[in-house]
Amino acid sequence: MPFSPRWLMGQGREDEALAVLARARGEDPQSEIIQLEFLEIKAEYLFERETSAEQFPQFQDGSFSSNFKLGLHGYLSLLTSRTLFRRVAIGSLVMFFQQWTGINAILYYAPSIFQALGLTGNTTSLLATGVVGIVMWAATIPTVIYLDRVGRRPVLISGAFIMAACHLIVAILTSQYRYTWKDHVAAGWVACVLIWIFAIGFGYSWGPSAWVLIAEIFPLSVRGKGMSIAASSNWMNNFIVGQVTPNMITHLSYGTFIFFGLFSFLGGLFVLFFVPETKGYSLEEMDVVFGDTSVEGMGTAAADKARMDKIHQRLGLDKEFVRRDASTDSHSVKGGSGSDAKREVSLDEKAE
Repeated sequence: MPFSPRWLMGQGREDEALAVLARARGEDPQSEIIQLEFLEIKAEYLFERETSAEQFPQFQDGSFSSNFKLGLHGYLSLLTSRTLFRRVAIGSLVMFFQQWTGINAILYYAPSIFQALGLTGNTTSLLATGVVGIVMWAATIPTVIYLDRVGRRPVLISGAFIMAACHLIVAILTSQYRYTWKDHVAAGWVACVLIWIFAIGFGYSWGPSAWVLIAEIFPLSVRGKGMSIAASSNWMNNFIVGQVTPNMITHLSYGTFIFFGLFSFLGGLFVLFFVPETKGYSLEEMDVVFGDTSVEGMGTAAADKARMDKIHQRLGLDKEFVRRDASTDSHSVKGGSGSDAKREVSLDEKAE
């Protein structure tokens, strides 16, 4: 495995980066499409370097100590800026509520839960894991198709309330029949179906949509760090849920479903009252949503775009156009206008 072109670019090994990129794409290093992608990678590297140099000029000597301090202060900047901290809080809490809907409690301990609902035999594991996985996967398909039409908030809110309702109804059934499931087989199957409906509710809403939302709230210069914090929240809470669920099932019984149901409901309320809609907003428009005018009278994302535009101008990317051949779908780079058989898209439009 070769080093990645982006890492090589960061080490100042541009010739190697170009060679690896061409090898990965199966193209000649001097082909126009490879040269274009190479310049785009270089633009992103220059953007990160110049942003870092402007924010933290004291940590630019390249030493291990300075690089460590640079990364640390980069994360601290997310906490000291009010608008960036709000974005971090929203991203982290969205991931917190995603896990405390109880989805991984269901996935990890579904066979035990289904047995507690009175379902026994060799089919229990299949019903608990196979069917749950299938219905969850199938539920993501409408989200892929319609998320940009419906919006993030309605999907998350409706999913949270559906999951909360399923949890609470299962809790009621369990409280009534937990000692007599054998005599109430129909009630056990109703509880089983409700868990499948819960999986559908998660699959179309908090499963995919939470990740989409947190990717859209952070400006370019801090997106990597902001996403890493949100992802850390996701996995930390995943670990906690996995650890506490067995004891909850043993000691709380149907209270486990009430517990996760309440958190699902709170997650819906959190999105309803505190999370802005991100559908259709550019990164610069998200600055307005969060009241961010922190950089020379404009938002962080707007300042990032201005810096990136200047870098594109220096590299000549603002004068290039990507052309798709209508008959072969092959790509080439061309300055100027094309024929009727060609569809040309500017780099800015391609990025959008």
